[in-house]
Amino acid sequence: MTTALRPLTDFPDRLSPMVVKELRQGLRTRAFSSTLLLLHVLLILVTLMTAVADGSADDTRWLYDGIATLVLCLVLPFRVSNALAEEIKHGTLDMLMLTRISPGRIVLGKWASVVLQSLLITLSLAPYIVARYVFGGLELAPELLMLAAKWLAGSVITAAILSLSTLRQAWLRMVILFVPLFFGSFGLLSYFVMTATGRSGTMFSASGTPLIQVLIILGVVCLAAWAVFAFLSLAASRISPPGQPLAWLKRSVHALTLLILGLLYLTTSNPLFFTAASPVLAFMTLDALTESSNTVPSAYAAFYRRGATGRVLAWFLSPGWVSGFWLACLCSLFLGVILALDIGTDSLPYLFLGFSTVCMINFLIQVLPTRHSTDLLPVFLGALAVLYLFAGVFSGLGIMVAKASGGPAWYLAVFPPAATVIAPSLSAGDRPSFIIQAVSFATLWPVLHAFLSLRVWQKLRPVREKARQLARSAS
Repeated sequence: MTTALRPLTDFPDRLSPMVVKELRQGLRTRAFSSTLLLLHVLLILVTLMTAVADGSADDTRWLYDGIATLVLCLVLPFRVSNALAEEIKHGTLDMLMLTRISPGRIVLGKWASVVLQSLLITLSLAPYIVARYVFGGLELAPELLMLAAKWLAGSVITAAILSLSTLRQAWLRMVILFVPLFFGSFGLLSYFVMTATGRSGTMFSASGTPLIQVLIILGVVCLAAWAVFAFLSLAASRISPPGQPLAWLKRSVHALTLLILGLLYLTTSNPLFFTAASPVLAFMTLDALTESSNTVPSAYAAFYRRGATGRVLAWFLSPGWVSGFWLACLCSLFLGVILALDIGTDSLPYLFLGFSTVCMINFLIQVLPTRHSTDLLPVFLGALAVLYLFAGVFSGLGIMVAKASGGPAWYLAVFPPAATVIAPSLSAGDRPSFIIQAVSFATLWPVLHAFLSLRVWQKLRPVREKARQLARSAS
C-alpha cells in the first residue's frame, strides 16, 4: 500500500500571498543574515563582559539596550524606506493590482514581512536576557517587557517609514523622517495646554497596582495598534485607484479612537488621554486635508445608497480634502468640549490657534498655484516646515522684545503659530488681552477655509448627481 507524499511547504496556505512573497525575499537577503549574525556576535561579547564584570549587568546594560534598540527600531524599519517608491518607479505596482490584490494587502504584506523578521530577531534575544538575569541579578519580567516594547515600537516605526515610502522624492522622505514637524507641533500644542492649566503628568503617575499596570500596558498596545493602522491605511490610500477610496474607513477609525480617548479623559481626568488624543487628531487632519478632490462618481455612490444617513455622512467621510475639513472641525470641536467640561475654557484658545494654523496652511495651498499638484502631502509638510521655522524666529524675537520693553509684542497676535508659542510665556496680566487678539485674528482662517470648501463642494455637484444615478440603478 502506497501513500502519497505531501509537498513540503515553508509557509501555510492560509497566509496572504504578499506576506509569503515579501517574507521569503526578506529572509534570503544578505542584509537580514548580516544583521542577525553581527547582532549575535556583539551580544555574545556583551554577555561575556557581563560574566567577567563580577556578575554585575548594570555596567553593560546600556550597551545591550542600545544594540537591541538600534536593530529593532532603526536598522530593520529602514529596510522599507524605498519599498513602495521602487514599486511606483518601476511600474510593478500596477501589475500587482492586476492580480486583484488590493492596495491594503500589498502594504500589509510589505509591513508584515519586516515585522515578522523583527519578531524572529526579538525571540532570538531572549536567551541573552536570561543570561544577564543569571549573571547580574536583573529582574526578568521587566527586561522581557522592555524587549517586547522595543519590538512594538519598531513595528510602529516600520509602518511610518512604509507610509513615507509612497513619496517619490527620496530627499523629502529623509527630511520628514528626521524632522517630524507635524507631530512635534501638535505635541507641543498639547504640552502648552497642559502647562497653561497646571495639569502635567506622566504615564506612571497613577497607582502602581498590578491592575493599573496591566491597563497601562493594554492602553499602549491599543495606541500602537491604532498607529500601525493609521500609517498603513495612509500608504494604502495613496496607491489605491480613485474609484476605490479608503477615506471612509480611515476616518471612521480615527474618529472612533478620538471619541474613546476623549471619553476616557473626561471620566478619569488623566492628562495622558489628552496627550494621546492630540496625535490622533493631528494625523487625521493631516490625512484628510492632503487628499485630492475625487471626481469619480463611484466613490460617492456608496453614500447615496444609504439614503439620508449616507448623504449626511458624505459631508464628513467622502474622499477629498473638502469633507476632511468638516470632519476636522467636528473632531476639534468635540475635543474642545471635552476639555472645557473637565478643566474649563482657559485652554481652548490654544487648541483653536493650533486648528487655525492648519486651516491657514491648507487654505494657502489651495489658493496658490500648488493646488494643481496631484500629491498634496509633500506640499502640506513643506509649508508646515517653513511656517514653523518662521514662527520660531518670530517668537524668539517677540520674547526678546517683551523682555526689553516690559510688554508683549502685540504684532505676533496676527500670526497664529507664533501666537501659540509666545502666549504661555507672557505674564498673567498681559496674557488674556493677547490671547483675545490672537483668537480674533485666527478666526479669519477657518472662515476663509469654510467658504472655499463650500465652493469646491458645489463644483462637485455634477459628480454627486452621477453618483445618485449609480445608486438608483444599483438598487
